[in-house]
Amino acid sequence: MVEMIVTLLLFGIMMTMVIGVLSPASKIFIRMQRLQYAQIIVDNTVQELRGITESAAEHIKIYEKCDSADGVTDTGGADKGLALEFVNEEGYVVLLSSEGCPDTDVYLGETKLETISGNDVEPGRLLVRYYVRSGSGDDYSYYYKDGSQPMVRAFSKVFADGYYMGNYVEVTFSYPPGTAVKAQVEYLIAEIKLYRDKEKDDLLAQDSVTLDLRYAAVRHDALTASVKAEAGP
Repeated sequence: MVEMIVTLLLFGIMMTMVIGVLSPASKIFIRMQRLQYAQIIVDNTVQELRGITESAAEHIKIYEKCDSADGVTDTGGADKGLALEFVNEEGYVVLLSSEGCPDTDVYLGETKLETISGNDVEPGRLLVRYYVRSGSGDDYSYYYKDGSQPMVRAFSKVFADGYYMGNYVEVTFSYPPGTAVKAQVEYLIAEIKLYRDKEKDDLLAQDSVTLDLRYAAVRHDALTASVKAEAGP
């Protein structure tokens, strides 16, 4: 009996020592795995950005800010910012951001198909919106329906919410240094950051890449997103 008690006591001491060693190791493993998943999300975001932006044609515009409260910010362009706008090869205005959006009406011609609730698009998810422009060349615009909600032709989340694994992505776009207004843009610079929290205090992974453009496009800083009561399709 005494020998059994001593054996159990020694076994308990050894297990305590083993657990003490394995506990920090398991934490390190979990953190490394989380960082690996975060880098995969960033890498895939880079590939999606390249696929979306390579079709930029005619004009490119960068907004300093474009969030769920402002929607399409009706301001001039900036050298660097959180939203990218361009005219694609099919003639649609494309707005690309990761800052959420307000309630948005989706139309087909004059027919309203649905309203996308801003609550359905959480900031930190990459989002693409397609607008029909009015005018061409340097003088084009797109509208907010009836001076209130944005009106889009299509609306797409690049990834499902679950893909981010509870993390939040932020994409900042910028022109090559020294790019003047109306100058041709051959590529853009995108800085992708993935945060653990919505407040963007806990950075998990990041990358900075160039986004090559297939077509000749120029920098456009004039007002484009207009709020007009006479908004049309």
